[in-house]
Amino acid sequence: MSEEGVIEPAPAWNVLVTSRQSQQRRLRRALRPLVRLQARGFRNVFVGYVEDVEAFLTAVAELRARRPAVGEWMGKILPIERSFVVDAARFDVQLQAESAIFVERLVGRSFHVRIERRGFKGIINSHASEKALGEHLYAALEARGARPSVDFRDPDVVVAVEVVGDVAGLALVTRELRERFPFVKID
Repeated sequence: MSEEGVIEPAPAWNVLVTSRQSQQRRLRRALRPLVRLQARGFRNVFVGYVEDVEAFLTAVAELRARRPAVGEWMGKILPIERSFVVDAARFDVQLQAESAIFVERLVGRSFHVRIERRGFKGIINSHASEKALGEHLYAALEARGARPSVDFRDPDVVVAVEVVGDVAGLALVTRELRERFPFVKID
């Protein structure tokens, strides 16, 4: 975070890809025509940038249909809408600020928050941050006159946060997206 309190821009990535154990090379090679994946210092975790996320997900689905082994190598893919450099002391405040763009899209839909953290062990408590962000979004929806609905079993939307080292990415993962692309999933 800068001295003025402005959230620093994060490195440009809008997809997060995980591989299954010992399948990193195979998966990266298979996806190379679609996206240039970069390792971020955590085993089986990669990030990349694509111009058109929808076209990328469709291409991955087609690749999996042609080459079923790709699905066996893949953990998940998440389209990331926002990313920011994490300031661990202000992480919850950063999440609240960055997730503001999602509030309108949560009106009339059930949701829950899921945070997957890689890094900041013992510094950021994922469960406490999930709860804080969920409560913040719930209050923001109530302030708009909406009736928030939290659902942990089959929500309309999951607000997913992926922390990879010093960068966090936020995604709004709808049920429709999860159904169309079964590899878009929340762990």
